[in-house]
Amino acid sequence: MALSNAERQRRYRQKLKARTSVNAAGEQARAAIERAVQALWAFHQRPGPGGIDWTAIDGCTTLAEYRSELERSPGNLIEAARAFLPDFSGLTPDEARAIAVVIELSDALRLAPRRNLLPPVLR
Repeated sequence: MALSNAERQRRYRQKLKARTSVNAAGEQARAAIERAVQALWAFHQRPGPGGIDWTAIDGCTTLAEYRSELERSPGNLIEAARAFLPDFSGLTPDEARAIAVVIELSDALRLAPRRNLLPPVLR
């Protein structure tokens, strides 16, 4: 049976409310981290310093190997993300936003003061 427009709108509002609830914070954080890992991997696919392939630098040839390297120590993901501060050079605007969100999450968990990480052009 097809839904009425009012029923579709009601379901949409319920989904939005569920996404913004405190109970969904963990899932939202996981999604943000996944976007950041994808952004870091996309950067990893481009030539490294001096045109050297990143594979030759860190030995990671697949996303699974790269993810494993990030998972090896709790600070690896944040360290990789913070390496792009202060200007996120070498990243696309979407990649920079994804990485900035993870840095903001890290800062929030450390109770660090809030700051604007992205340049105004990327906000």
